[in-house]
Amino acid sequence: MKVFAPAVIITALIVGPHAHSQWEKVSDKSIPRTSTGEPNLMAPAPRTTDGNPDLSGVWLPDGDPIPEGVETVEADLPLPRHMINITADLAPEEVELTPWAAELFDQRLQNRGIDSPEANCKPAGVPYLTAFVLPYKIVQTPELVIILYEQDTVFRQIFLDGREPVEDPLLRWMGYSTGEWDGDELVVDTTGLTEESWLDAMGHPHTDSLRVIERFRRRDAGHLEIETTIDDPGAYAQPITYTVTATAFADDDLLEYFCSENEKSSVHYQ
Repeated sequence: MKVFAPAVIITALIVGPHAHSQWEKVSDKSIPRTSTGEPNLMAPAPRTTDGNPDLSGVWLPDGDPIPEGVETVEADLPLPRHMINITADLAPEEVELTPWAAELFDQRLQNRGIDSPEANCKPAGVPYLTAFVLPYKIVQTPELVIILYEQDTVFRQIFLDGREPVEDPLLRWMGYSTGEWDGDELVVDTTGLTEESWLDAMGHPHTDSLRVIERFRRRDAGHLEIETTIDDPGAYAQPITYTVTATAFADDDLLEYFCSENEKSSVHYQ
């Protein structure tokens, strides 16, 4: 089966990377420097005054070579593999879709992704955004973590104040996220996600009962891991777990970006 990535991926790549020269460079004081003044990405991870790892900073998901069978106009420009396919690290027998989910997934593949949300200027949603090719900024406080995403200039709130997850929520693209520290890992529980969102560019679907568990780990000053578990018995026979990695986008910052102001692909959809 030949797999195609949605056209919006190409739009994001063309618009995103070229814009960041517009910010004046300002040193990120949370990251130590080498003798040449470059960020020391291998230094120990910074910590907050309460002793927890400080996840704050601007992060860019790590890219991978384009997998065989994926067609893009950007040739071999690296894309995060979990942006394309959340099951990229799993064997086929480890991923069993329920019949309706398998049928919908196949339909999305056959349509070459042109009906994906982001191909039509809707948000990428959670957890897709953590693997998207544009940067995001984490702002950490003792009772609230805010994630600002450059893709469509959307934000996400993770509450650490002990509140319970919302029951019977109105479904949203970002859902409702609560978190707590487990040692040096921030564990985030997200529910209330709209079925309109896709889990990746290939179009893995989900139900409105989806529960996303993320474990944020800052390995050192320059590297972040987000272990993500997709728990949705209505769409998958067993949970799917994968890990997204990101590198500090040191000395740079986010810019405003709206798909609706930059989208040039839909006129070519067939």
